[in-house]
Amino acid sequence: MVRVRAPAKLNLGLSIRHRRSDGYHEIETVFVPLRLFDALELRRIPGGAVRLAAVHPDLPGDSRNLAVRGAEAALEALGERAGIELRLEKRIPLAAGLGGGSSDAAAAIRGVEALLGRDLGAGRRSRLALQLGADVPFFLDPRPALGTGIGERLSPLAEVPEMWWLLVIFPFGVSTSAAYREAARELTLPREDSSIAALLGPGGLCASPRNDLEAVATRRHPEIRQARQALERVGVRVLGMSGSGPTVYGSFRSREDAESGRERIDLPAGAEAVVVSSPGSEAGDWGWGVAKW
Repeated sequence: MVRVRAPAKLNLGLSIRHRRSDGYHEIETVFVPLRLFDALELRRIPGGAVRLAAVHPDLPGDSRNLAVRGAEAALEALGERAGIELRLEKRIPLAAGLGGGSSDAAAAIRGVEALLGRDLGAGRRSRLALQLGADVPFFLDPRPALGTGIGERLSPLAEVPEMWWLLVIFPFGVSTSAAYREAARELTLPREDSSIAALLGPGGLCASPRNDLEAVATRRHPEIRQARQALERVGVRVLGMSGSGPTVYGSFRSREDAESGRERIDLPAGAEAVVVSSPGSEAGDWGWGVAKW
């Protein structure tokens, strides 16, 4: 059996550059991984199919699930026909802008390789991940990075410290594709390069980065604005919305400050506050990866 921990991520800012002929949008964003994990277990079973044995009740258990698709794609790329049972423990909120589905897909690819003792190789692994989704390549080796293209062109960022965050998580999701479509209609495209990565350095995030999807999400869900105001009142350094939302983050200097903010924050109805850290660019084995037994 193999067990893989699949981390969440934050998008620190998101600038839409222009719409491509294939319908995707060129963007600039900064990814940081979070110490918030789903857990995916893989084990061999008789037959030649991938089966998801346990999953969140709101997620599909068939090939519509990214973990299943990731395992099936890895098997096909390796030329293997093996029966595999997946067990997925969901801790990353669904459709929250935290990348849970994409991370599960990357974990499935890594898990199949470990379970079968086969290696796809870095190039083929990355191409396979991109076929599953624009964010999936980041989760193959999640470290602070500038993401360009559709998010798949990753440039590692040096001297990024460990950071502490207070996340406001909502009981509803936001459609990423719908958010991009609506935002793109309102923006004057193409756009000049932004400087999101320049906001991140040895001292952490020094200013709140722009997210071109936030206005769309906030119109649909005014609770996002309420969360921003609530974070400002408890003294965050910088804040923003992650990806297409709706999760809102605020940065603190320490875990103690973040925990204090969580205790004092006045949350919108139905929302939850979570304290979590992101490892710095120099972090070694910070708790994600593959275990086999």
